Amino acid sequence: QEVNRAHASDRWALDDVVMTSEVTFPPKTVETLKDEPSEGVYVYGLFLEGCGWDGKANKMVDSEPKKLYTALPVLAVTGKLAKDAVTKNTFETPCYKVKKRTGLNFISTFTLRSEDHTNKWIMRGVALLCSVD
Repeated sequence: QEVNRAHASDRWALDDVVMTSEVTFPPKTVETLKDEPSEGVYVYGLFLEGCGWDGKANKMVDSEPKKLYTALPVLAVTGKLAKDAVTKNTFETPCYKVKKRTGLNFISTFTLRSEDHTNKWIMRGVALLCSVD
């Protein structure tokens, strides 16, 4: 809604705006952030389950052997017009509060970059978690 208000002069309709997310590149931690984003918010403290993150290529990769969770760098979340949203080479990653994946623990989906087919990540059960305890 805030992004929509910021683009009032461009006549953005709320129904045409979708949430988009992008991992900061180069990868940042919350300690290295200096300023707030010009638009949207930064989200940090998320963990990837079922895959890893390649900071150099800025994309999802196979997880390292015997490593269940990978910390995700800071995620920039904002809104865009649906027609401008990038859907190629991405995976809509579900995000949950805890490891137990139920409707009560579901938060939202976040778009993460991937060069692999979506089915690969679905079959591996990839998700973002707020807590791994």
